[in-house]
Amino acid sequence: MPSVRDSRLGLLVNPDPADEPRPLPVPPAGPIWYPAVMGTGILANTLHQCAERLPGAAALAVVVLLISWALLIGLTAGYGLRLARDPGLLGRDLHSPFWGPVAMGAMSAGSAAATIVPAHLPGLSAAAWAVDGVLWALATAIGLAAEWLHLLRRRRGTEPEPSFVSCLAVLAPMVSSTVGAGVAAHCPHILGGIVLAISAFSWIASLVLGWAIFIPAYRSTLRRAPLPLAASASAIIPLGIVGQSVAGAVAIAAQSRARLGDGAAKVLDAAANGWGWAMLVLGAPMIAWGLLVYARGLARSMPFTPGWFGATFPIGTLALGGILLGGSTGVAAVTWMGTAACVVLTATVSIGLAGAATALLREPA
Repeated sequence: MPSVRDSRLGLLVNPDPADEPRPLPVPPAGPIWYPAVMGTGILANTLHQCAERLPGAAALAVVVLLISWALLIGLTAGYGLRLARDPGLLGRDLHSPFWGPVAMGAMSAGSAAATIVPAHLPGLSAAAWAVDGVLWALATAIGLAAEWLHLLRRRRGTEPEPSFVSCLAVLAPMVSSTVGAGVAAHCPHILGGIVLAISAFSWIASLVLGWAIFIPAYRSTLRRAPLPLAASASAIIPLGIVGQSVAGAVAIAAQSRARLGDGAAKVLDAAANGWGWAMLVLGAPMIAWGLLVYARGLARSMPFTPGWFGATFPIGTLALGGILLGGSTGVAAVTWMGTAACVVLTATVSIGLAGAATALLREPA
């Protein structure tokens, strides 16, 4: 039973969930596991970008990049084997919100590779960016398809009540906007413009649908029913749209400068920076609430699920958004806020990996 102190903390954030911690079966390889790829990929990327401010971050980024790619390849191969044994599995999984993480995981790993590999192996720079571009194209298609399926379910009335987890289905295009801006810089002029246009469209589509889910999800969780204990980490998911929208806006504005006149470029930069400051203010209470619920879940021994990795990528987007906004505005404090988020991300990824390893070792053979 929760202590009096736990109960007071619960009243601060939302009523304590009634369920008690109990072990849950570990699901096999499939879309539900791809938040692990997302979290490790963005951790590798942000560690590399924080290398000047965090001792040892550059070397750790390489290690985490290898983990991210091992997870991407291993999970994809494992799910492929399951599909070969059970061809009907794909149809049953088609409407899972975790196809969004499949897309985000692929883009996260690809973007991290394109950022880190050239720094250590310059001769592989072109190959790394080519891989990033291919993964971006494939993942953007998957992400937009997941978003279209979400809209289709809403039109048919088969979409479940909005929740933080269900928003995973529509967040992938926001990641496409940020990664696409980087890919555009390595494309021929006309193709780069097309990539930027797709990135801008993806940013808008994900933003609109994301908030349409998050607002009622917050309302439901805070007023009616608390998150189940095992879903505590999902309280962090809304931060993804905050941090990634900032990163996407700043990245698109930066890559658009060469294609716009000075006046239009300055307006776009100002709009991107203004959006960043607005999200910083709006995100503060969301960050506090999400971290409190996540910490309470850990304190109450929430059972491991792959959903633990839901507390990784959104924090990574805050780190990336802070780093990019700090660089764009020249405000060092914002860059250091992004660096602090990278440290928190290192902790949440480590917790997720440790929980997964422990749960898998405990699984009966």
